[in-house]
Amino acid sequence: MDKLFKTAFLLIYTVGLIFLIILQERWGKKDIPPRPVMAEAGRNCQYLECILREKNLVLGALDKSWKLIGSKRLFPDWDDNSPKK
Repeated sequence: MDKLFKTAFLLIYTVGLIFLIILQERWGKKDIPPRPVMAEAGRNCQYLECILREKNLVLGALDKSWKLIGSKRLFPDWDDNSPKK
């Protein structure tokens, strides 16, 4: 019984070692992901201009979603005339 456990352990250890060696060899051969290509407008702007442009895009999208939620009446009724107050 002792030889069976030693043999099983040696077999598992050998398979694991081979797996780790193969994994280490393949790990170095991974392709580097390509860097995103910026548009011409993005290359010409200064840092502050780019930040302000992104801020305007985000705030514009937020404003559109806020108006959409308001048009679907998803806000709670917080008027001064609300009887639940």
